[in-house]
Amino acid sequence: MSVQIRPPILSQENCSFRLKLREKLALEKFLKHRTAFTVGNKAVHCELYEYATDAPTILFIPGIGTYCELYSELLWKLSRKGYNVVGIDPLGHGYSSGARGHYTVVEMCEAIGDVLTVLQQRFSGPFGVYGYSIGALLAMAAAEKDDRLCAVLCGTLLVPDVAPDLSYRLGWNWTWASALFMPDIKVPLKSFVDFEQLLKGHPAGTEINQDPLIVFDYPLKTLSSLFNYRCEIVNHEYDFAAAIIHGENDEVLPLSYSQRVMQYCAQPMELLVMEQQGHMTPFLKPDLIVEMAAQWFENKFSREMMDALL
Repeated sequence: MSVQIRPPILSQENCSFRLKLREKLALEKFLKHRTAFTVGNKAVHCELYEYATDAPTILFIPGIGTYCELYSELLWKLSRKGYNVVGIDPLGHGYSSGARGHYTVVEMCEAIGDVLTVLQQRFSGPFGVYGYSIGALLAMAAAEKDDRLCAVLCGTLLVPDVAPDLSYRLGWNWTWASALFMPDIKVPLKSFVDFEQLLKGHPAGTEINQDPLIVFDYPLKTLSSLFNYRCEIVNHEYDFAAAIIHGENDEVLPLSYSQRVMQYCAQPMELLVMEQQGHMTPFLKPDLIVEMAAQWFENKFSREMMDALL
């Protein structure tokens, strides 16, 4: 299958706000190492931090509302551990095309598959995926549908079959029913995610909360697709390796939730606990994520390459 590659559309390069945000996040020294490009008819924006053509490659799927440029420190530092790292802006997010916030899980799986097809033309090592927050659900869904992904690391994996409590279940059911009649009506993300509290103390917290590339309002169709997706790992065991990395003091979902998910699912998964850390560790403690992720992927990729030789 042929997938078109095009130059990126970095629409805010001369914007004063973009320069200020990058300065506050100290991103420029990392962004100079990226190679940005656009994939497929849906114009999915990707950012590559290359290590070597025969090295393993890790795809990164960002958290809800965000896009991969914001994680450039994490992506570049992870690449220095011996990986090609490719950040993917979800459809309708960041620099990717599409109506803001509009995608389904199925559409994202197709987009990730297109990116893999492009990357296979350049890189010969095994492929894995690291999804953070809602990106973890998308990463797992992609791995369920694409056997090119041999390792899946989930930063707090939401499995809609396992509702954290009754209020979540009722909310998800309402979202599904409402989306049937009003799919394009938007719901403010801040009504169920307190970004200001999560980013409290972060030097760029104010700028992040004003970033025009972040999606703060989601259509019901997107939310329904996410919160009512039926994960196949619940009833089926796949060949890929999987792990959940979860902060001990996560403010969004408690550590006990990941423990419940692991017991509920047929897919074997490891649990990597970040002691005394919360949900926003990729922003607040990227070095910790880099060390834990690099170590886990090294073990899984080494096994994959060894099996390929046997």
